[in-house]
Amino acid sequence: MSPMPLECAMASKQIPEIDHIYLDKNTARAPLAKRILRTLRGIPVTIVIDKNAFLRDAEKMSLTAGKKKLWLTNFKGAFLKPCPATGTDYLCCRYRILNAQTHCPLDCTYCILQNYLNIPLVTIYVNIENISREIDALITSRPRRLFRMGTGELTDSLALDRLTRLNECLIRHVLGKKMILEIKTKTVSIDHLPNIPKSNVLVSWSMNPDAFIRTEEHKAATFEARLKAALRVVKKGYRLGFHFDPLLMLPGWKGHYAELLEKLTSTVPEKEVMWISLGSLRYPPSLKKIVEERFPKTRIATAEFVKGLDGKMRYFRPERVRLYRHIYAEIRKRWKDVFIYFCMENRTVWRDVMGSAPENNHHLDYLFHENISRRFSDLKLPKAKLIWYLAHNS
Repeated sequence: MSPMPLECAMASKQIPEIDHIYLDKNTARAPLAKRILRTLRGIPVTIVIDKNAFLRDAEKMSLTAGKKKLWLTNFKGAFLKPCPATGTDYLCCRYRILNAQTHCPLDCTYCILQNYLNIPLVTIYVNIENISREIDALITSRPRRLFRMGTGELTDSLALDRLTRLNECLIRHVLGKKMILEIKTKTVSIDHLPNIPKSNVLVSWSMNPDAFIRTEEHKAATFEARLKAALRVVKKGYRLGFHFDPLLMLPGWKGHYAELLEKLTSTVPEKEVMWISLGSLRYPPSLKKIVEERFPKTRIATAEFVKGLDGKMRYFRPERVRLYRHIYAEIRKRWKDVFIYFCMENRTVWRDVMGSAPENNHHLDYLFHENISRRFSDLKLPKAKLIWYLAHNS
């Protein structure tokens, strides 16, 4: 198992606005840190000697200001972790997340990171040498399972990727391995991604209508731009994924989503799409005040919400079901076989919308394998067996 080649971490000038860099003194010699500093030459740099004192002060910085500050430091612990999920009452697909960065320059009104992370700075961990070893160790430890993992949980996968080139390194390392790598974004920053043979890497987009993007997904690409970028990455050798999460019940939602889905499903070939997720707006109660202070014109909190079993505010279940049924039906008009799943929903909602539900998290994980192995025969995956995904084999 070879470490990730740091020469992959080449940079580019095509990056979002950064007005200050904070450099942990212990990372000054890291190859990735050096390359970032060379690329951003001319931007003020502060070398941080007392990390604890700096982080205490950084907590006081506004989220808006923090999105233009870059914090280069080391990460202690494992980069590859299970999805934190949201409690046992909601199904989780047992996805794995690669956290080499936190925060991003985009500014979505509903972003849970506004409430989840203490440090508002855009953070890049520069000690990335062991990520490939962690991936290989996980695959080797459970060789029958098909692991799915991605870089877009605590950041946008591609917003800073022209600077770090992290995903290029990961792509080259995982090609042909028995796993699926997902690169998730709301940007169109794809031109730097390498051309690859059609394999086990997908680029996925979060999707919303332009009417909602304009008011709720600041600095993100338009729907049309995301759609064009999706068609371009297919030509570069990537599979696709789409995430309708969060679905927003804003005025006109039914027509907006119907128009979007008609355009999407009539433009993109279903055979290129590995999966689609559905999830409605949900947030911890403490996020509402932050959102209203930062985005006084937002409309996302004007609907009626109820506290779910996980403590998060959600649309009432009948409303969620009505929303999901509309989206699901619109997708199935043209796409009959693509794998569709709910993110953090209960089995009752699954049954009410799709007519059936996975028995548990392990069963849902198995269903991914079953669908992918059947629809993407070039991956040469063995036929899935449920026993491989049971708790004692997980």
